[in-house]
Amino acid sequence: MRRLLSGLYHPWYLHRTSCKYQYKGKERNMAVTQFESVDARRCFPCWDEPAFKAKFKLTLEVPSELVALSNMPVGNATFAGPIKTVRYLESPPMSTYLVAIVVGLFEYVEGMTTKGTRVRVYTQIGKSNQGKFALDVGVKSLNLYKDYFDTPFPLPKLDMVAIPDFAAGAMENYGLVTYREVALLFDDKSSSASSRQSVAITVAHELAHQWFGNLVTMEWWTHLWLNEGFATWVSHLAVDSFFPQWNIWTQFLDSTTTALRLDSLEASHPIEVEIHHASEVDQIFDAISYDKGASVIRMLQSYLGAERFQKAMASYMKKYAFSNAKTEDLWAVLEKETGEPVKDLMTTWTKQKGYPVINAKIKGDDIEIEQAQFLLDGSSGSGMWIVPITSGCGAYDTQKKFLLKLKRDKMVIGSQCGDRKKGGNFWTKLNINGTGFYRVKYDDELAAALQNALETKKLSLMDKIGTVDDLYALSIARQQTFASLLRLLYGYRGEADYSVLSHINTVTTSIAKVSADATPALAGDIKQLLIKILLSPAEKLGWDPKKGESHLDVMLRPLLLTALVQLGHGKTINEGVRRFNIFTRDRGTSLLPPDTRKAAYLAVMQNVSSSNRSGYDALRKIYKESAEGEERLQVLGILSSCRDKGIVLESLNLIFTNEVRNQDAYILLRGIQPEAREISWNWLKENWERISRTFSGSLAANFVKNIVPLFTSNEKAAEISKFFATRTKPGFERTLKQSLETVRISARWAEGIRSEPGLSQTVRELLAKP
Repeated sequence: MRRLLSGLYHPWYLHRTSCKYQYKGKERNMAVTQFESVDARRCFPCWDEPAFKAKFKLTLEVPSELVALSNMPVGNATFAGPIKTVRYLESPPMSTYLVAIVVGLFEYVEGMTTKGTRVRVYTQIGKSNQGKFALDVGVKSLNLYKDYFDTPFPLPKLDMVAIPDFAAGAMENYGLVTYREVALLFDDKSSSASSRQSVAITVAHELAHQWFGNLVTMEWWTHLWLNEGFATWVSHLAVDSFFPQWNIWTQFLDSTTTALRLDSLEASHPIEVEIHHASEVDQIFDAISYDKGASVIRMLQSYLGAERFQKAMASYMKKYAFSNAKTEDLWAVLEKETGEPVKDLMTTWTKQKGYPVINAKIKGDDIEIEQAQFLLDGSSGSGMWIVPITSGCGAYDTQKKFLLKLKRDKMVIGSQCGDRKKGGNFWTKLNINGTGFYRVKYDDELAAALQNALETKKLSLMDKIGTVDDLYALSIARQQTFASLLRLLYGYRGEADYSVLSHINTVTTSIAKVSADATPALAGDIKQLLIKILLSPAEKLGWDPKKGESHLDVMLRPLLLTALVQLGHGKTINEGVRRFNIFTRDRGTSLLPPDTRKAAYLAVMQNVSSSNRSGYDALRKIYKESAEGEERLQVLGILSSCRDKGIVLESLNLIFTNEVRNQDAYILLRGIQPEAREISWNWLKENWERISRTFSGSLAANFVKNIVPLFTSNEKAAEISKFFATRTKPGFERTLKQSLETVRISARWAEGIRSEPGLSQTVRELLAKP
């Protein structure tokens, strides 16, 4: 599965691990396996490659009082004093990386699918109630996937286990899915709305793998994206079916924009990446395999149509059940079922890195379009794609679709896009609802018409997101001005939708950071402008939950409050501190429910220093005393969010204590602010030998990924590059290249902003507007 909670899906590998947990005040050990990618060979002799499927018949000898779980149900168990011997039924053919064993003290909740498959959620003693939500989603997911793939779940049972000390986010072992507690457990009283959503998507993702990955397995790790991209896409399909009010496909654009950002780096990689050695596998569990993979599947499904696509997927599942497939096998089935040129179309997206920007210019009654590879560093790549173009023209009921197979082509629009005279209702939008994996750059007339369509509320939610994300990327690449980005952003000031404002927040955070380096004298005014854009919806929602409000409004409240705190909005900071002080005296107060705690914690950290550390100490106390995994991680992500050198160093050094599990170090690192980057970088250099000894390649990569991109100068990129010249390891080599490239791109963007004429005037004009 994907990443740690910033995505929840990377399988950071352990082979056999002893996991510590508390039971009746005593520390106990739990045994858990994690074999993906290539660690089954460290447990038992095997051909440890996905294509070597075998039937497994396991026997365990364990202490009699413990629960022992594996992929299959227990056939029989015999007892000899303190030891029991547990024999499991023989499995169907499966790959070695999916074999799993979990041994510990557990209780469970249980459900049943419509076809009689037993589903259980196992938790630590006393936490089984928190497994009920995941159980419900799990049962529904198995029912839905059985119908979608027209293939029953092939095992007699499915267990999901919450592991208190687990480096992976979650892992789809056949019939025995393992999760971090925070990825599986949900408590109505102590969990946030975003946690409910995250658990639903994670469970739906892992159970999708029971078909796409476990029943039909990639032939080799080059085709990992088949597993991860498809599970990411179809988990959104499932959750949208269970919770339509969550508007999950609009939120899916988070995945697309994450992948677009990574894939516009020179140091990106194709979806299908050649893997020559076991040590290379872990580096491709990234946003390209997961998010770009899912996005190009969405693009293909949109092009083929949902019904034809689903029918073809069912045929693919039946044809390759209990065996292996490569990317070309999927294309061949889709071609046969639909009659469309799927292989030619999709090969351009999976075998080369990157994606195009479509340049659109209006000429008479035509729109001329031209594709070019988009790179954030402003250079031009040589890639060419077959692009499924969609366009809307004056309204959403006049959509057109066609395949752009050449470098340039044209679309005839005539007068159907509205009146092109000033003040007319003319506009056109390419890549409707962001179904295509590409960006669009409009000429001045088309861009002005689109901004007018935005401000007059003609655009869909998805197109509001795509419009701002494209201009943001084009501004970074210096293909559009920074001023034009600010003007467009100002058009969103009345926005009230969670998904749109989530993207606006991503852009405003980036703008606040780069402007502090590019134009320090103007940075304060730019922050005031960004506050002006976000303040109105934040004030409408306030701090207190309202009876009957939607799930999305519950998620929007903390997003906006946190954004305002980070932008330095005094009133929000003061209110956060006030509520926090009441919360420290009364943890049960209704003034600070789980959803808004992060904003209050961040507000407290704005005023913390080595000589004024009461707020920091109070947060540390909450971290140590809380029994809730979500709450502990929430606090951990805040402790380094400070400008004070002493506090930042104290927080970073917690990584080397028993207070922070190795698997959680990245959460603490994510809180580092740009103002503390120099302190953090010096700390990283001084402690690098210890870090590289303590953390495996993927976990070590988090130290690079969270500190290096905070800088915006070529000099710093050169210094960092020199430091790592003799210290790079295969596990984080790609991450380092991508992080250094990000620094150089930020430096170039800042330089462009500094030299942009009339920028201060634009900022003043927007600040003066009503």
